[in-house]
Amino acid sequence: RGLSLPRLRLAVLDVDGTLKEAESPYQFLHARLGVAHLARENRELALAGKIPPGEWLRRDVALWAGQPVDKIRRLLSENPILPGAAELLVALKQAGVVVALVSAGFTLNTDPLAAEFGIEHVLANELLYEDGTLSGKAINRVPHGGKAAFARDLMAQLRAGPEETLAAGDTKVDLELFDCAGVRIAVNPRSEALAAAAHVVFEPDLTGAVAWLAARGLLDGSESP
Repeated sequence: RGLSLPRLRLAVLDVDGTLKEAESPYQFLHARLGVAHLARENRELALAGKIPPGEWLRRDVALWAGQPVDKIRRLLSENPILPGAAELLVALKQAGVVVALVSAGFTLNTDPLAAEFGIEHVLANELLYEDGTLSGKAINRVPHGGKAAFARDLMAQLRAGPEETLAAGDTKVDLELFDCAGVRIAVNPRSEALAAAAHVVFEPDLTGAVAWLAARGLLDGSESP
């Protein structure tokens, strides 16, 4: 799909299912901690609209009470980033694009990625712990509409217009990010609406994303021949 835009200044990227392999860090941990059967009802109620996202978060996190934080970090490290994701993050940074991560997951999952690639702007929920052990409670930092609010705040700080902003995501929740951005990338989209709103869809991973951006002059301001 054709694009005629200036060089990118901001990229706001979803994490789970977009940069990392597992669609949900919650389901990923539930399976590895042996509580997936207990979490199933929470998911069914939330997807049916019978409990709000904040309550879903509270119920899911309560299942992990007493788990050592070091164990959680180790388990999360077994969820790899998608092929092409590292290349994309490096290319964006090298091009001077401000990169931001936003996730309805949690900081124990996003912080290692941010640290590895030097990403300063990150928004995710926060799991609470004491003395190295999860308390079973969390702070909900990404309510409904929170992703878009985060993106718009960064756009205002940088004075970056939609045409200078890239968004990437994989689910219908990421449509609010797409509403902010002039460049929209869907990765393994789990929503027909998201796929339809994207300028490009990458499956099964992000291989080719850097070449796609570079060919349109979005990384260096000059379109490739």
